Amino acid sequence: MSAARVRIGGARIGLDDVFARMPFRFGSVTIEAAVAATLALELSVDGRKITGYASEILAYKWFDKRPEKSAAQNVADLLSILQDAVARAETFPEGDIFTLWQRLDAEMRGAADGQGHNALMAGYGTSMVERAIIDGVGRALGLTFHQMLKGGTAGLAPGEVFPELADMDAGAALGSPPRDRVAVRHTVGMLDPIDGADLPRDKRLNDGLPETLADYLQDGIRYLKVKIAGDTDADLARLRRISSLMGRTDNTIRLTLDGNEQFASVDAFAGFMEAVRRDPDLEALRRAILFVEQPVERGAALSGHLDPRALDAIGLPLLIDESDDAPDAFRRAIDLGYRGVSHKNCKGVLRSIMNAMLARYHGNLRGVSLFQSAEDLSVLPVAGLNADLAVVAALGIPHVERNAHHFFNGMAHLSPRDVSAGLADHPDLYQPDARVGGRLAIRDGMLSIGSLQRPGMGFPPPDMEARVAPRDWTFDRLERRTN
Repeated sequence: MSAARVRIGGARIGLDDVFARMPFRFGSVTIEAAVAATLALELSVDGRKITGYASEILAYKWFDKRPEKSAAQNVADLLSILQDAVARAETFPEGDIFTLWQRLDAEMRGAADGQGHNALMAGYGTSMVERAIIDGVGRALGLTFHQMLKGGTAGLAPGEVFPELADMDAGAALGSPPRDRVAVRHTVGMLDPIDGADLPRDKRLNDGLPETLADYLQDGIRYLKVKIAGDTDADLARLRRISSLMGRTDNTIRLTLDGNEQFASVDAFAGFMEAVRRDPDLEALRRAILFVEQPVERGAALSGHLDPRALDAIGLPLLIDESDDAPDAFRRAIDLGYRGVSHKNCKGVLRSIMNAMLARYHGNLRGVSLFQSAEDLSVLPVAGLNADLAVVAALGIPHVERNAHHFFNGMAHLSPRDVSAGLADHPDLYQPDARVGGRLAIRDGMLSIGSLQRPGMGFPPPDMEARVAPRDWTFDRLERRTN
């Protein structure tokens, strides 16, 4: 199958206000409200007219954590970046998916410094356009995301970025067939109630859904992602409570730690892990940890080789997340001693595919275990969540961080048309809920995702008429619920 030829036409952006079911804290910010952007991109695919779509929450204080930037400024920056990416892409000549992505990525990253943005933010704009193109090509040709990659429709040429991958086929790095079930890795945020002691009866939502970590473990969750704050005493006390809960469940629980850039160096994090190792109450929890995500702040994380003594003290593979801000970031991280990289659609789909290829190639070459994890707690139904899971399914990743179903109100932010289409097309992934229209269906800790194998990136066309145009939206719509 030859690569599809794509010409980009006009675009439309629509915004949804999203209010939290429960507040969520990560790093220095508490999220109680957010806005999600949906992009509709007109395309010509091998002469066929089609619209492709992409959707993502405008996650303030993740892409750009500078303290002088307010949440409102972060959102305005992300929206501006998206508009800039669309405007640039509309001028491109016809090309295949890979060529269009490569040119847009280079332009956006090249312009970022002059615009006062970091590379991670520039990548967000590129990724939205990239996903909309992939989605439109799949819809036009009747191909799933997995089929596009296996058949060469995307025109992926990894050897142009990484010479060592020139003779490697993308299919070698994919799950075959794509996964139809994936385990949920439940995020335990810094404000999350661990058990009933943290949530008095008069503070409960009583909406029929789990509210505490204890509730989720009783519901069959087997994987956790625990965020740590860099305050050793407080972190250890919280980990002891989590470990106690894990010991009282019938299921075997595995977990990951998210350092969330809270440590100045790998040596500082090694000191924290030494404290964990010395605590007899944390022995079982320590043995259950799979890996550690981005403990070192992004400015220092890739500044030099990781100290082997510090890595021995940590005793766990380290993964980059926020530091994965360029196509070659994981390749550089491998040489420095990192073993993993996160997949997030907001960082780029083709980048994740090439990272999977790098993990396979360099893992075999060096005789080490290199891997990808699936990390993105804030993807929302239907378009954003489905597209992310479609990539996870293609990559064959067995468990995925998922938590927007906990912090946000299911499909409450969507129009009736979006809710009806999501429930009708994906009865395995969503279930009706009279209060919010519909919500994610987690059964015994698992998501059933077989229905994502449909043309495009796995979702019905979004209702653009129900969304607010950027010119009509202001941040003060959220401020009554935003810190």
